Amino acid sequence: MHLRRLSSIVITITSIVQSTPSVLAAPLPFPDMQHSWYRYREAVEYLKDKEILGGYEDGTFRPKDTINRAELLKIVFKGRSDVTPVSRRCFSDVSPDEWYAPYVCAAKNRDIVQGYPNGTFKPGEPVNFAEAIKIVLNAYGHDVTETPGPEWYLPYARELETLQILPQHSYVPWEPLNRERAADLLWRMLRHDNDRFIAHLSPGCNKVPPLLPPTTVFVGDRDREFLLTIPNGYKIHDPAPLVVAFHGRTNSNVQVRSYMGLDRELGSSIIAYPAAIKTNAGSYSWANPGDKPQEIRDIAFFDAIVETLADSYCIDMDRISVVGHSLGGWMANTVACVRGDVVMASASVGGDSVITKCAGPAAALIAHNPKDNLAAFSGSERTRKLRVETNACAWETENTGPEELNCVRHTKCAGGNDILWCPHTIDTDEHGAFYPHTWPRSMAKTIDAFFRSIQ
Repeated sequence: MHLRRLSSIVITITSIVQSTPSVLAAPLPFPDMQHSWYRYREAVEYLKDKEILGGYEDGTFRPKDTINRAELLKIVFKGRSDVTPVSRRCFSDVSPDEWYAPYVCAAKNRDIVQGYPNGTFKPGEPVNFAEAIKIVLNAYGHDVTETPGPEWYLPYARELETLQILPQHSYVPWEPLNRERAADLLWRMLRHDNDRFIAHLSPGCNKVPPLLPPTTVFVGDRDREFLLTIPNGYKIHDPAPLVVAFHGRTNSNVQVRSYMGLDRELGSSIIAYPAAIKTNAGSYSWANPGDKPQEIRDIAFFDAIVETLADSYCIDMDRISVVGHSLGGWMANTVACVRGDVVMASASVGGDSVITKCAGPAAALIAHNPKDNLAAFSGSERTRKLRVETNACAWETENTGPEELNCVRHTKCAGGNDILWCPHTIDTDEHGAFYPHTWPRSMAKTIDAFFRSIQ
């Protein structure tokens, strides 16, 4: 059978035969990285194997801790292997007896860091993304001309994007850098320079796709199912966007696949529809009672789907998005917050979110009818506030389409991570019955246009 015909019979294949559950799992280099994004685990394992970084005496890595200036220079220069012991101070607050002195002094000698006007370096100060990308690019010989002013970092950000090392939409420049993201940044740079590795191309690029598309992954202690749509024009060398669409509390993934219209409108995307776990009451759930905001149960399900599909198909890892309706909207917004450093964008209808510090910025389309009697409109208002603040957007808005959804766009968002706020007034379903919790007919087309607009 021609491979392009497979996408049209995925539901039939799923209902007749289950493909072998995926058992892919990135290595766990430290026990406290269990909830880390799988590519961060790969990065840390890679640097650990090369003895560029290590953990703490208690065996942990503390992936979410902010990395300081001295720690960053150590891993950067251990990756270069060209530091020598020092015998005198290169900054007034850097004693030659300190473990970090050779790395700080090597950076100063190569004009990678200049220190502060009072002659100090402040080795214990946190590093933000802007400072980190400048240090890494300079350390690895990439010639960038810095521009004066508050946006001095833009030439460095553009250079990383031009080299296809790291997209601007994945970070806020002035946010502190944590240890796992520092490892990821250095891993990307080393792999790019040494192996000509292109980070946004998944391992599945140039692979012949499986005869039976994967429909299950093993997560926790069980097999989890999902439906899969492969676009008719899929090519093994052309990275496709990936969309993961979550269903609500009462409708299954089969039902939302039918009414969302994503397969029709997002024709160039690979789309996965995960199936939530059914509760004793007969409804569906994406989380266990009492889950911590950063450890929602089915974040691991999302990760496993992405890892499995990325290994089997050519996916653009910089264009991973999530969609959801109702409780699925909550899950989409939650994933976009907890995996905000990974997810490019989210789109939700009638759903809120966990309210916590997000891992990074992600563009958002938030639609909700103020008359919704099944999901509180205030939940979407809180989600809007969280994402506007996370994405460093202005509160000023401008009108945008489509008119029937009453959308406005928040402007001046960091990295182009726009927020579309759509308090629509559509309150009837496809049969004309009053149902303000409905999925608007134009939603899929609006999502497609929004995702395409993100650079």
